[in-house]
Amino acid sequence: MKSLWKYITGFFTFVVGLLVLSGKKNKKVKEIKGKIKDVKSRVKEVESDIKKVKNKDDALKKSLESKKQALKEIEKAKKFKPSKKSLSKAKSKLKKIGKGKK
Repeated sequence: MKSLWKYITGFFTFVVGLLVLSGKKNKKVKEIKGKIKDVKSRVKEVESDIKKVKNKDDALKKSLESKKQALKEIEKAKKFKPSKKSLSKAKSKLKKIGKGKK
């Protein structure tokens, strides 16, 4: 009977030991999973920030392009303005053209 009790208590201590060890491992696993969740949430925040910056960048590019186009139109308008000349300069130019000179 004594040897039977030794085996029974040995078996129970083995089972309890396994449960204790698995409990410690479960705690570590839960901690690691919690850290992974935290990192994932941080990654999502950073990705949303990146999307916001990209949207702002696209908007800035569009506004810059429109301003460049407006600047080109202004420059074109400046180039095509006829210069005002006095009457005497116009007459002298016409005389030179009539004589074959430029």
